[in-house]
Amino acid sequence: MTDGLHICFFTDQHPRTLGGAQASVLLQRTFLERAGHTVTIVAPQDPAGGSDDPGVVALPALTVARGQYSAVLPSRRTDARVDSALEARGPVDVVHLQGDFWGAWLGKRYAARHRLPLVLTTHTNVDASFRAVAGPAAGLGLRTVAAWQRQATGDRARRSGHGSGYDYLRALASGADAVVAPSGHFAARLREAGLPVTAVIPTGVHDDDVAASGGRGPRQDDRPGQDDQVRLVWLGRFSAEKRPLELIEAIAATDRHIEADLYGTGTLFDRARRQVRALGLTDRVRLHGAVDHTEALRAIASADLLVQTSRGFETQGMTVYEALALGVPTVVCDRAIADELGGDAAPWVWCAEGPEPGALAQVLDSAARAVRAQDGPRVPRSFSTGLLQSAQTERLLAVYAEALGTSQAPGAAAHRPQSRPAALSARYSSARRGARSSGNASTTSAP
Repeated sequence: MTDGLHICFFTDQHPRTLGGAQASVLLQRTFLERAGHTVTIVAPQDPAGGSDDPGVVALPALTVARGQYSAVLPSRRTDARVDSALEARGPVDVVHLQGDFWGAWLGKRYAARHRLPLVLTTHTNVDASFRAVAGPAAGLGLRTVAAWQRQATGDRARRSGHGSGYDYLRALASGADAVVAPSGHFAARLREAGLPVTAVIPTGVHDDDVAASGGRGPRQDDRPGQDDQVRLVWLGRFSAEKRPLELIEAIAATDRHIEADLYGTGTLFDRARRQVRALGLTDRVRLHGAVDHTEALRAIASADLLVQTSRGFETQGMTVYEALALGVPTVVCDRAIADELGGDAAPWVWCAEGPEPGALAQVLDSAARAVRAQDGPRVPRSFSTGLLQSAQTERLLAVYAEALGTSQAPGAAAHRPQSRPAALSARYSSARRGARSSGNASTTSAP
């Protein structure tokens, strides 16, 4: 392994479990490896078992949240296990924190021990997540997590007035050579709270998936007419912050020509199933449970509209990007996500005007009418190309070049030994300049 980088991702959950961050990590690994690099992922073991990925260092873990997640608390024994596993895989060039909690703590400890360049991607809106999940106990939960962080890494979360979650992330980002946000709107929040965001890089969509679909769903040539059903698809965790119950209530108030397929699982799944029955929607709303990412993309591509219902929670809104890349128009409830995509996406993105199910029902009816009247065309390839993962990987390589350069700069991090010859840093600095000259600077997002 002399030509490419060895990049080590540290994650909070095993990459083969369900979740947007996990899907992002696997996608990033695939395209970095296609570009000639080596990626090792350090993660808790899969709580379901059965995952044998040679590129993953799976650590013994505790199951939390009724078995939905796995956790690895840092310790000297765990550090030794990580060191041994990574030493056997060859020297690491860059440590990339792709988690926000125990995975990030483990990665910071590893980077500090080995004096390696450190990149952080902020996948989670920690403040919003704790408020959505813990409610009144969110403050206590955040203080507990901050105390664990302080014990694990020595980083102290100092109050800024922007919320304990942002204080926690600011402490997590301390000492990083680069901080990446997955969207411009989340980057703005982070910067306002004092985090030094250096790049905005959304998770893209697998180039092969888009190529296989022809950049459009199979219903392109059989679009619903005035008397046909318009099929929505929703994918996510059945939890309060994702608002699946509000979607079901909204569908009950829409034209009967609208039907929906919901994919995912979570604490609200049984309640959602009862709500479907109570509202008399069993002939229009189908709950499918959890599916793998390939099946999820297939479901998106075959739908007439994708709907995403969270508000003020998503750091990117991945399913929206996936839908647009696959040629499927979308309905969102978060104005920040709609604005992020810019005016070019306006013909294919509808946004609810308020949080109420009634507001969502109105925009669903409007979008469905446009689709049935064929006034809402499928998203053209010229727009969706900028959402592909290959484009985002170029930006990520530019960030690594910056981190390698920073780690070798006089004074800034002179304590770090070079893990590759200086020519390697020069090579990736050249790649960074190339990205900038083509308009893909690491400080911009796509598109």
